[in-house]
This record gives sequence, structure tokens and C-alpha cells, in this order.
Amino acid sequence: MKNMKIHTKLAIGYIILAVLLIVAIYTGYTSAAAIIKLAPEEQAGYLSSYATFTAVLFIVMSIMTTGIAVALTKLIRSSFAKLTKAADEMAAGKVDVKIEKDNNDEFGMLMDDIQKVIDGTRYQAQIAQEVADGNLTVEVRPRSDEDVMGMALKKLVSNNQHALGNIKDAAYQVTTSSSQ
Repeated sequence: MKNMKIHTKLAIGYIILAVLLIVAIYTGYTSAAAIIKLAPEEQAGYLSSYATFTAVLFIVMSIMTTGIAVALTKLIRSSFAKLTKAADEMAAGKVDVKIEKDNNDEFGMLMDDIQKVIDGTRYQAQIAQEVADGNLTVEVRPRSDEDVMGMALKKLVSNNQHALGNIKDAAYQVTTSSSQ
């Protein structure tokens, strides 16, 4: 069940409920047809059996519907809680966030996608920290052509490397000129 999609779980649950409903309707129809053919004194016993069967079927369907609703609500609340916690931590500036998924359903896929965003942000924070620590030889690999932060970091490092190169050239020229 962990690898089953939510809509598949819902479909299976409601198909089972639909089958039970069809059984109840068919049983009601066949019971009514049988009751009509019976003598009045026999109808009461048959009708009592049918009423008991219908009540049990209704209780089973109600329990199944409640079980499906509780299970899905628990799954959704748990997934949202994990996603909200991760979002709150990221909003606070944490980049070492790890989302633990419980299932491989739609929420699990969403958690995987958000984890990719977190991992990309962590990588960019590490690059920024390297530059802040004075390492201007760090290699920046943007994730795509649309990666604005990655492109900006790459340009920052490139511009700083270019500026340092210019400073080295100027220092060399000053040293060379002063020695003449």
C-alpha cells in the first residue's frame, strides 16, 4: 500500500463500497420479488432476515467509509505537517533540512521534489559560504539556464576572479616599474 497512489486507494475503497451497494440493491430486489410470492404468514420471517442483512451491510459500509476517511485524513495531515515543517525551517534560513517520506504516493513525489529544491538551496549556500571565506576558485554549476541564483553566483565568482586577475596584473606592473 505504500507504493500505491492516493487516487488508486480511493478508487479501490469506493469500488468495494459500490459493489456492496449493488449487492444490497440486488438483494432488496430479489427479496421483494420473493416476498410477494410468499403467503402473508411467511413474509414476516423473510422480511426480518432481509432487514438484518441490510442493517449489517449498512454497518459494514459505514465502517469502511469511516476507515477510508480516517486513513486518508491521517495520511494528508502527516504529509502536510512534514512539508510545513520543512518550509518553516527553510524560511528561517536552514539549509540542512531533510524530509522523510512515508509513502511513494503523490505526497511522496511532492516531498521528493521539495527535497530537490532544498538540496539546490543547500548547494548554493555552500558556494556562497566558500566565496565569503575567500575561496574565489570555487566552481559554480547552475542547475539550468533558468537558475537565477546559480547564474548570479557563477557571475559573482567570475567577476571576482577577473578583478583579482586585474589586481595581480597591476601589482606585477608596479613591481616591474619600480625595479627599473
